[in-house]
Amino acid sequence: MGVVAAQTRLARQHRAGLEAGFHRSWYPVCLARDLAVGDVIGRDFLGTRVAAWRDAAGNPVVQSAWCPHLGADLSVGQVVDGRLRCAYHHWSFDAAGNCADIPTGDKIPVAARIFTYPAEEKWGLVWAFNGEHADFPPPRMPGAEPETIEHEAHARGERPWDTWIAVSNGVDFQHLRTLHGLPVNAMPAELEVDAGGIEFRVESPFHLQHGRITGTNTFAQHLRIGGQEMFQLFTGAPIAPGRSNGFSVVGTPRGERARLPEVLAMVERLSAEDAPVLSTIRFRRGLLTASDRHLARYFKYVDEFPCFLPAER
Repeated sequence: MGVVAAQTRLARQHRAGLEAGFHRSWYPVCLARDLAVGDVIGRDFLGTRVAAWRDAAGNPVVQSAWCPHLGADLSVGQVVDGRLRCAYHHWSFDAAGNCADIPTGDKIPVAARIFTYPAEEKWGLVWAFNGEHADFPPPRMPGAEPETIEHEAHARGERPWDTWIAVSNGVDFQHLRTLHGLPVNAMPAELEVDAGGIEFRVESPFHLQHGRITGTNTFAQHLRIGGQEMFQLFTGAPIAPGRSNGFSVVGTPRGERARLPEVLAMVERLSAEDAPVLSTIRFRRGLLTASDRHLARYFKYVDEFPCFLPAER
């Protein structure tokens, strides 16, 4: 009975998530190095499916994968003459989502278009914004730009949790000590909250933690520990409520590329320690105490964050 009840609860959450849409945020679709010109990559994404490809200039394009003709998956098609061509009947769509050609010569219906997400490449990832336009820039790394540091992106695979719950770790300073065993002796007095994210900085002569949450799915931080600097970014894209695809980015100052494996090892350790908790949590906003004040502010931020549901699902 308990298993049935749990399955029913998850089914209700799934339906509610699909009906409400997902947060208007930048979500990672794939590793940039995996998307060559001429390739098409399909991903289950935000309760639907998308096709990612590159236009003639090499810019990433992310679009609804469902052909408006009969619903074929466009990600099994091809890029031909700078357009995404359906494998079934060869209808083709340009980078704006407009149907540009029907091989039979039939008149192209006015409604023959696919939803096109704002897309950008940054930090070695292809990102898509869940909305008809981007409300804020793609995630940034505190204290760095892609051209100012050594960095590399990694796919972390499917995760059985919601991205916004995992990202709460970024301002859960207690768990850094209790779960990860890190010597955290201070937390920021306040969080700086703007329309696209949350930022904080904790610094002493011996350490630095400058963190930023972008949207509700990305946490990036600039760390200085023992005189050495590093950069880390954790992000994910919902597949459906309770399921997501995870990615990470690791970075070091220019000229210190040899240290990237060391930073990656730290990221993998932190992720491995978080995974058993996040994989089994029955999340609730329970008995928060004074030490949870930053978590409480984050949950308020999530509650107020706008959502979006594309017309083509």
